[in-house]
Amino acid sequence: MPRVLQVVPPLPNLHTALERFLARSRFAARTRESYAQDLAPLVAQHGQEPLTSLTHRTTAVFLAAQEHLAASTFNRRYAAMRSFVGWCQQQGWLDDDPLDGLERRPQPRSRPRALDPEQVEAALRAIRAARDRALFWLIYDGGLRCQEALAINIEDIDWAERSIRIHGKGDRAREMFFSRRVSRYLDDYLNQRGQPTLGPLFITVRKARSPRRADLTADGYARLSYRQADTLWKKYTPAWDLHQLRHTAISARAAHGYSEVELKRFSGHLSLRSLEGYIAHNREAAKRKARSWERRDTISP
Repeated sequence: MPRVLQVVPPLPNLHTALERFLARSRFAARTRESYAQDLAPLVAQHGQEPLTSLTHRTTAVFLAAQEHLAASTFNRRYAAMRSFVGWCQQQGWLDDDPLDGLERRPQPRSRPRALDPEQVEAALRAIRAARDRALFWLIYDGGLRCQEALAINIEDIDWAERSIRIHGKGDRAREMFFSRRVSRYLDDYLNQRGQPTLGPLFITVRKARSPRRADLTADGYARLSYRQADTLWKKYTPAWDLHQLRHTAISARAAHGYSEVELKRFSGHLSLRSLEGYIAHNREAAKRKARSWERRDTISP
């Protein structure tokens, strides 16, 4: 009986392997975009090489080139690499662990970095560009993560209720209710775009030139990315971190009497413990509680 030869498919190059890794349905769109951005420098240098080029030396050089970044950014890129390497090992493409002995950087836990709400609102009021004004007021109005705001599609908006279905961290959905001010700004922006009814809410000014996995409108404009939004925010502010906009929104509500449960719903946090920083270190909230308790005292001095 003739022997059947088993054909072993050739190993993909690193670029192709990463494309297959990112194409898996288990990834949320924002996770896929983040992994692609974090591993882009590696692909740019070694993408056309065989996957076997992903050695301990290659990964060590890649991570060493990230040392100048903040610990949180370095660790995010390390996590993207770890996830990709693990998947390649599951496919039988890598025998050894190229990350063996390479570790995450220590990352001290810091409390939320809220800004002065009056300064934030003054900066927001100074924004004149319709898209940017609508985006940043929406983030502040809803205490949204920037990626949550950028992931909104026009069909997620209920104009009658002034609410938006937010696709949160881990694809957990929640409902956000927005103010009349934000409703007016969104109207202005969408009128400028010709009143579309479907597709990404916040898009680039110019059409995408060579989109690969870009989330496009029918007329060829791409969804605005986090990096683009962060660059815009720094243009309007004294180099404030974009995530501080969310921190400030949550802290302001904590200072004005939101309960822990209300803050949990507003922010999309799963755990009450994760809100401790907004409450325990909130001087204005502590002051308001003390004055409120003081008013309960009806005994004359």
